[in-house]
Formats: sequence, structure tokens, C-alpha cells
Amino acid sequence: MFLFNQGLWNKVWSNKSTQLQLKGQKEVIMKKFGCSRAASGFTLLELIVAISIASVVMGIAIPSFLSWMPTLRLSSGARQVATDLQVARMKAISQNVKFRVSFIGSIPGATSYRLEKDNSGTFVTDTGPFSLPEGITVSALSATSEFQPRGTVNSASNITLQNINSETKTVQVAAVGRVTIP
Repeated sequence: MFLFNQGLWNKVWSNKSTQLQLKGQKEVIMKKFGCSRAASGFTLLELIVAISIASVVMGIAIPSFLSWMPTLRLSSGARQVATDLQVARMKAISQNVKFRVSFIGSIPGATSYRLEKDNSGTFVTDTGPFSLPEGITVSALSATSEFQPRGTVNSASNITLQNINSETKTVQVAAVGRVTIP
């Protein structure tokens, strides 16, 4: 009687007597999860409708996402420059030497930069060059930020980045050496 109560046996009724038969494995699983044999899959029509709806949604979402990409790249480029400015500051403090971020090429239009280290009055490349994300250029630079061994800079500066849609983002370096993206 215990096996019958657990749902592992079928009760077969006939005119002569009651018999118990072991259920098939698939029937046990389907019964355990509340499925019937009729609801064990999807029809072709259901699959076609689901794929059609997904296609329409993707057709609307992809162009919208692609138009948003330059803004995402601009934010990414600003974070990248801000992070490398902070790296230059930390290296200046830890190595007790002046460091700066130097942009390669003319401003406006520079698309890469490198970290430079003071070597007896002359700045030499420490790491880099690093490329900005695609379509991002430096459009303005108010002053070169040279991080002193104490982590401060000579004067506050702003680095303005621009994307292909002429949107801009500014990375600010305060005189105390703090780097922010307002």
C-alpha cells in the first residue's frame, strides 16, 4: 500500500480483480511535476509565434542600442582617463618621483596617451601608449597635470573628451590631486 500512495504504481481495474502495475519512468516524472502527457512540449505554431515576437522586439531594440553606443564609449573613455590619472598620482607618491599623463598627437584630436615619469628633469615613457575608445578624442586640455611626489599637482586642470555626436565629458584634476568626473 505504501508504494501505491507514493504514485509509483498504476491501479488497473478489470472485471475480475484489482491489479497493480509499475508506472513508466516518464509518467512518474510528469505526474510528479503536474504535467499530463498532452502538455509535454510546444507546438510548431507556438514556436513560430515566440520567434516572431522576439524578432520584432530585437528589430526595435538593436537600432536604439546602436545610437546609444557613442555615449557609452564617451563615459568609458572618461573613466579610463580618470583611472590612469589616479594611477599616475599613486605612482608619483609610491616612487617619490613626478608623473604625468601625456596625450599623443595634437589637441584637439588626440586619441591616445601614455604615463610619463620624471627622469632628472626629462619625462620618459613609463607605460603606454593607451588608446581611447573608438570615436573618442581629446577636444580640450587646460593644463598638463604633473603629479608631485606628495600627490598634488602644479595647477588644476580639465581634460575634455568628445565623441562623434559632439557630446563632451570633462575629467577634472584639482590642485590637491583629486581626480573627478562631474
